[in-house]
Amino acid sequence: MPLPPASTPLARLALPLAVALLPAAGAAQVYKCVDRAGHTTYQQSPCTGSQSGAAIELSDPVLARPGAPSSEKAEAMWQAAAREGRAVVGMPKPFVTQGMGAPAEIRAPRNGEGGGEVWVYPKGAQVTRIGFLDNVVAWMRTDATAPEKPAATPATPASAALADRETRVREALTVGKTCTAALQDAGPPDRDESLVVGQGASSASRYVYVFDSGDANAYAAFVCVNGRVTSVERFLPERVAPVAPKAVPR
Repeated sequence: MPLPPASTPLARLALPLAVALLPAAGAAQVYKCVDRAGHTTYQQSPCTGSQSGAAIELSDPVLARPGAPSSEKAEAMWQAAAREGRAVVGMPKPFVTQGMGAPAEIRAPRNGEGGGEVWVYPKGAQVTRIGFLDNVVAWMRTDATAPEKPAATPATPASAALADRETRVREALTVGKTCTAALQDAGPPDRDESLVVGQGASSASRYVYVFDSGDANAYAAFVCVNGRVTSVERFLPERVAPVAPKAVPR
């Protein structure tokens, strides 16, 4: 019997009934794709040239057409996934929210991301991104988050002045330089020591600059003989491990 005209009340009741009796949409084809960096993405479109992978079989069907009548098996699968706190390709937004909660960020897709909207879920050392197309999950991807760099401790005026002094002293001390010029460039030393030298030297002194009173190795010094810098000692930030003596062949 032909259907009544669409304008009649009976037709408005018969049309949804006819749609509901149609076979459910075919199961969505899902592809597992791996890019060159080793990242795995599950999506409804075939893998691109820069990805390797193939279509995979799902144990339960997932509706491909957004807005199509949900089969009992598909809805049962979405509910099961939501109870486990995860999303699957083809899942509508309400089930994603039910299982994973509200996303930390909702944004537009970026380069290499398909769909019309991306939900971001950071958790521990990983971040999961879910791409939606027409309000259903089109793809998912989980990556390790980059470790956060510790915030640099701002330098205090005292530490900045100490660092400037160390740099100035080290740059000023050069063998062969006149002692007067070295003292002018390096600034006043923390202490000076008179030295006993051999015949022919009228005067000799050792000038010491201390950078850290709690570290005996944090210093620089130079020896001045007859008005010239003859040797320089500089503090090394890292101690050099002693070299083991070579075995003497018998």
